[in-house]
Amino acid sequence: MVEQEFILIGGSSEIAQKFYDICIANNIRTTVITSNKEKAENIDNALWVHDYLQDYEKILQKIKDKKNIVVIFFNGALYENRPSQFPTQSQQLLTTKINFLIPYNLCKKLNNDYFGDPKFVFISTMAAVKPRYKNYLYGLSKFSLEESIKKLALSNFLIIRFGKVTTQMSEGHDFAPFTLTPEEAAGKLFSKIKKSGIKYPNLGLLLISILIRFLPKYISDKF
Repeated sequence: MVEQEFILIGGSSEIAQKFYDICIANNIRTTVITSNKEKAENIDNALWVHDYLQDYEKILQKIKDKKNIVVIFFNGALYENRPSQFPTQSQQLLTTKINFLIPYNLCKKLNNDYFGDPKFVFISTMAAVKPRYKNYLYGLSKFSLEESIKKLALSNFLIIRFGKVTTQMSEGHDFAPFTLTPEEAAGKLFSKIKKSGIKYPNLGLLLISILIRFLPKYISDKF
């Protein structure tokens, strides 16, 4: 059987970089696709794209001859932290593009155009369980991604819902239970990479997600 190869899309994110380190330490073939040109130049097997959607053909050409691939979407953007931070109009558009349009459209195209049976993995968030006031657009974009992915009838996919991860994206946000470092989040992802469906990095976040789902919105909005 051909060994798996990981394709990291959004490969310059902090979680993706730590995941890449784990892959290298375990001698797993890994391709990084990123819009960060400097990061791409410092990685052996990397592809720089100016725009993930406009450069789709470049991405397809990079991976079309690889076998037994696992495509992991690390794309994420968070520009809101109400009531202290409200997104501008351009940030609202980027929230939708980065969190939803890029992973959804690339997944849909690759599922149709790649000759093989890839597995798709999506980094999601607890905010997708029930979009809340403090990061409503972020949660809504991730919720939309999850719901849309389910309708693609993929043969194999994994959605992992993290809570707060201490990255630049979450800087300034309040402490949350079961907060992870990027290295811890990457380790949790690696340990669950063979699973499918919607998963959580730990039992605590699963229980919180159940609680949030059944709380009235005026109460869940306070968290």
